[in-house]
Order: sequence, then C-alpha cells, then structure tokens
Amino acid sequence: MKKILFLLLISFPAFSQSSFDEQSGAWTANSTWNGSNAPGTSGLKNINLTINGTVTRTGNLDFDQNVNITLNNSTDDTDTLIVTGDLIFKNNTVLTIRGSSILIVLGDLESNNNINVSSSGKLVVVGSASTGNNTNISNSGDFYILGTNNLGTGGGSNYAGTTPGNAQDMVDNDQALADYLVNELGVTNATLPIELKSFNASKSKQNIDLNWVTAKEENFSHFEVERSLDQNKWKQIGLVQGIGESNSDVHYDFTDRNTAFGIIYYRLKAVDIDASFEYSPVVKIEVGFEGKLAVSPNPIKNVSNLKIQVPTEFREDLAYIGLFDLNGIKVQEFRNFDTNGTLQVNQKLKSGMYILRVNHNGLQENIRVIVQ
Repeated sequence: MKKILFLLLISFPAFSQSSFDEQSGAWTANSTWNGSNAPGTSGLKNINLTINGTVTRTGNLDFDQNVNITLNNSTDDTDTLIVTGDLIFKNNTVLTIRGSSILIVLGDLESNNNINVSSSGKLVVVGSASTGNNTNISNSGDFYILGTNNLGTGGGSNYAGTTPGNAQDMVDNDQALADYLVNELGVTNATLPIELKSFNASKSKQNIDLNWVTAKEENFSHFEVERSLDQNKWKQIGLVQGIGESNSDVHYDFTDRNTAFGIIYYRLKAVDIDASFEYSPVVKIEVGFEGKLAVSPNPIKNVSNLKIQVPTEFREDLAYIGLFDLNGIKVQEFRNFDTNGTLQVNQKLKSGMYILRVNHNGLQENIRVIVQ
C-alpha cells in the first residue's frame, strides 16, 4: 500500500474547469465539491482541476492527456493531496507542486511527462518512482522516494536539482513528515530499523560474495537476502541475523553459492523486531557465459543432431536462441530451450557459416556454426 501528498499545476486555459475542497463519489476529503460532482479518476483528458485543503483519493489516479491539476493557487498556502494507490501521468500532463503544498503517493509514481517540485513543496512516493521517455524533472523542494528510484531511466529523460532522498533522509530532514506518514497514514517504511552505509556484490570463482555495512541499528532483527533475474520476481536465498542495537559500523557478508548465469540482481530486506521492514538499493552483477557455450558437432552435416554444450553448473533453460546467416537475417529461433535436448534445425538449411545467438538473463553469446 502506498501513500502520497501532492501539489500539481498544469495550465491549459481552454479546457473545462473544476475545483474541489474535498470529496464526492470516488474522492474523499473534509468538505464538499464546489459545483458539480467530483471528476473521474481514470483516463482524464483536457481538464483543469483545482484542489483546496486536504483531499484523499482512495485508489489509483490515471491522467491521460492535457490535464491541469493545481494544488495551491498561492505561494503561502499548504494544500495536500493523498493518493492511496498509484499515480500515473501520460501525454502532456505536468505535475507542479507549488508553495508549501504536499503530495503523498502511497503507491507508485509513473510519469511520461514533466515533474516540477517548488522550493517549499514536498513530494513523497512510498512505492517506486519511474519515468518514461522525454520526462523532465525539476526539483528544488523536498522529494523522497521510499521504494525503488527508477527516475531518469527512460529515453530522453533528464533530471535537474537535488536528487530525491530516501526514508533515512526524510527522517533526518523532516521528522514531522515522517511521523505523519507513520502515525496517520500507517506507512511502515517511513522509519528505518537500520542505516545502511554500503552494499556491494563481487564474484569469487563461481560464487557471488555480498558485503554490506550498517552505520546504525535500532530494534533491528535480521536481513533477508533476495535474488532476482528481472527485478520483478524476487526469491529469498538467505537470512543473516542483525546485531540489533548499534551506533557504530557493523559489517555483514553472505555468499551465494547457487548462482545463475547472466545479469543477477540482489537486495536486502531489513526486518525490524516488530516485523516492519525496508528494502536496500538493488545491486547487480554479471556472471558471464562467454566462451563457456559450444555446439557439437561443428562443422555439422546432419543439422537435426545439433546440440548446445553448457557448463555443468548451468541449471537453467536458455531463454532465447536465434540462428542467423552472415547477413544478419534470422533463419530460425528457439525460446526456453532445454539444454538437455537438441536443436531441431530446418533440414533445408544451405551449406555455409551461420551465427547461433544465445540470449540469457540479459547477456548474449555468439557461436559460429558451419553447415556442410
């Protein structure tokens, strides 16, 4: 569950106008809407919205195109928008947090457009924050991302201003805001059981060594070590007990002895004694298979007998195999190939040299194959 306080200014004078102090229908707040019913919450287009006071949206907000949302028309008022789900901006929507206003998103923030945080504004994303293509972020206020920071990953995106802080930064800089998130909105990752100083991964032969340091621990229980191949599906691979209480550096380590090949991601789930938790930043490392794959026989006369040889520690199906001629034209492809089987190559394949391209967990290997 994710929570948000939000101030937005988007200006399209020719569009329809609507203002509200609070809720009606799908919205909730402390007073009533001015005028007609509350606007919708999904796929909004070509509209100006003005929010006065404190407004809570239970669920997601999805703004499609040309939407102007204003939180705080003046520079000295504090207005608040809390979104309990995800907040999504698409197609010429601009988010501006003005004055001393606050936007709290309890879910994820996704933007394919512009985000502006004024010098006194506050933006808190409890979940993850990500940007798509051509997103411009201008930040001079207080911007905190308690989940995963994926800003600036889209093509053409750029970021100007202070990099968003994390939960620890919020606790250090604005204890009142952190207390509000915890006590009023029930956000568990707004306070940290630990202060993580560093987290690193390194290769040691076929193993991956993880090392991390905490600078502070308070009422802390343990770390759960998690691994992923795509940053979507995570698997717990170990548990390391914490010291519990410390104001000095504590060093920890864990060895992953059952690694896959490809790009591998790791994170730490830091669990407090009351079962609340937070996730560390994600670290990644490459376990390459370059030079470790081969085909046999090679050269080959009977293409139906082509077999891929993999290292004995390779425990997974190969995600993708493509056979290409020397002009780069794809001849055949295979997906989720069982390395215990043989490639059923087209029997009409002409004699010559081909490239067998293997893609697996973000890495690629090219193998030359000669057909006689």
